[in-house]
Amino acid sequence: MVPSPKPRYDRIVSLVLLVVIGMAVIFAIDLNPNTFRVLLGGDFPVITVSWLLIASLVLITSTGADVFIRAHPTMQTRSLPTIRLGRVELEFAPGFWILPSLSIITSFAFFRLFSESLQTVAFILALGAAGTLLLASFVAQHYALDRTAEIRDRAQLALQIITYLLAFAGFSAIYYARLRWLYSGALVGGLATLLAYALLQWATPRRGLLVLAGTIGIVLGEAMWALNYWAAPFLLGGALLVVIFYIASGTVQQHLQGTLSRQVLIEYSVLGGVLLAGVVFLTFR
Repeated sequence: MVPSPKPRYDRIVSLVLLVVIGMAVIFAIDLNPNTFRVLLGGDFPVITVSWLLIASLVLITSTGADVFIRAHPTMQTRSLPTIRLGRVELEFAPGFWILPSLSIITSFAFFRLFSESLQTVAFILALGAAGTLLLASFVAQHYALDRTAEIRDRAQLALQIITYLLAFAGFSAIYYARLRWLYSGALVGGLATLLAYALLQWATPRRGLLVLAGTIGIVLGEAMWALNYWAAPFLLGGALLVVIFYIASGTVQQHLQGTLSRQVLIEYSVLGGVLLAGVVFLTFR
């Protein structure tokens, strides 16, 4: 068997360093109380220039992720979304943009919440988390396409861990903002849909994944509606959403793999019940 190619660490590390340096500059700008802000009016959240700069880093990272993953030989046999511009056809791999992009967004949003209490330490943690998660997601996505089943399974397990970490950070940051459900539900549902798709795309039957991921997003959005009436610390609120996301996405994964049974449903129900009870207990201590 021909060995699978190794990741281009020189390119990956260069991109990660570029992102980390860019985030450091953004945090420096964010410290300025006179930084540019966009006021949309009404009860819309305030958009600062920092978020616009984060969006530019996400665009750069998504482009890099697309180039890195399409260089893998296995991608030549996968059907990818294609845009046709006359005689020119452009293929994209958007499913592989999700984890690298969210590594930047959730790290910035989560550790920014601790800027007043931890000050500089929060920014250092954000840069370290973003760099580590970004590097890990690039490398794990590469090896998740490996021809060797053992390597492929380990890489996909690493991607699952990264996904749940990003889910916790993102859900906690949204819950902290205490926005109206029209906004918080849409944000939680959208984030859950993206993360669910990132998990489900490794399933063998790849048709209808967007619909399944969207269904999980709707479930999480509805859960956020209920949590708006629950005065819990934002970390516990984020943890509760992660538990619901874990149960929903895990059940769908088992279904796609053809291993969903009554025993598996019972195991998920028991585990989910224990985790939910633990979160509720910690809330009312």
